[in-house]
Amino acid sequence: MSASAAKDQFDWGGPASGRRPKSLVVKFRELFIPPKGEKVLPTGSGMILILVGLCLGLAAYNTENNILFAALSLLLGLIVMSGVFCWANLLCARWRLETSSTFRVGEIGEVAIVVENARQWFSLFCIKFHVESEKTGDSNELYLKNSLEPGKSCRVLWRYEPKVRCVTKIRILDAVSSFPFGFLRKHVAGECEREVRIWPARIDYRRLRAPESGFGWQGASTKRKGSTGELIGLRPYSRGDAPRSIHWKVSARQGSLMVKQNAAESQARYSIVVDPSGYLWSSEQVFEKMCSLVATLAEDLFLAGDLDYCKLVGRTTIKISRVADLESFFDSIAALELDAKAEQSRDPAYSNAISFTQIDGNSVGATINGITIAKA
Repeated sequence: MSASAAKDQFDWGGPASGRRPKSLVVKFRELFIPPKGEKVLPTGSGMILILVGLCLGLAAYNTENNILFAALSLLLGLIVMSGVFCWANLLCARWRLETSSTFRVGEIGEVAIVVENARQWFSLFCIKFHVESEKTGDSNELYLKNSLEPGKSCRVLWRYEPKVRCVTKIRILDAVSSFPFGFLRKHVAGECEREVRIWPARIDYRRLRAPESGFGWQGASTKRKGSTGELIGLRPYSRGDAPRSIHWKVSARQGSLMVKQNAAESQARYSIVVDPSGYLWSSEQVFEKMCSLVATLAEDLFLAGDLDYCKLVGRTTIKISRVADLESFFDSIAALELDAKAEQSRDPAYSNAISFTQIDGNSVGATINGITIAKA
């Protein structure tokens, strides 16, 4: 596959984004009748120049002075040429939008615009891009400051630090060229957008222990067998156990098959259950704190190898086996909204299920079987 064919697989925006180049007639027509989303506006200096031209024109007609008419013609030609150069500068430009794979509240991610010059002879100069996040209202202006040689591409970056957990679209509103005189600005629609999910921020929380219950963070044993690790006990043979796990000497003495139980079999495994029902949370602020605690606790348990399932009540259940599963859960949390219409209901119980409730006013607690094990 050729390089040009590979590049065409991307979602390009801009005048040169089409697979087929526009004919000269179409380009010439668009110079006088711009397509939808395109416009030409004067800059501050351009407005002053137009005002000077009007004054000069009035003086020329009143005095019938040929020198004033020549000066007026020069100004009008300068304004027209400024518009033609602005239009020609963007004529063979195209761009696409790239974003970081993940965004998280309070952490810096990257939004990049890849700009390519599709010309064969002339460079591309001085383009300004307006970029915004639809739901959060964040915006920025990115500049192509250096000239771009024919057939070359470059990246302009926005180091974006989101402030709100949400699902939003980052889009290029428009591209602007005022090259070379700065009297007129040519605006072209951006035509590029990407949907991103902003995960909750990490939050500081305090682990608790209930002495009277003897509960800690060790959890209950599971059926996941380990071929390595410290031998901590024996148990009767169950159908499906590997023959190499049988302790033959003890089995001979006991008269029944006994299986070695390694430390890996007692590794803690937890499930996280998140209920967005409105009756559980008094305000959006507490709900956001809960989402942050859920994401933080899920990440810590996953890194410790202690996370089994993650469930959103009334929505989805995700088996956490790899990083992609955890990221999928975080994506679901990013889109989670407080359900004010939900009614109290019983949900199927999970082994070692961690649920979340509001405690002590604006605090959020993580509980197992009614025992609070963490608080934020």
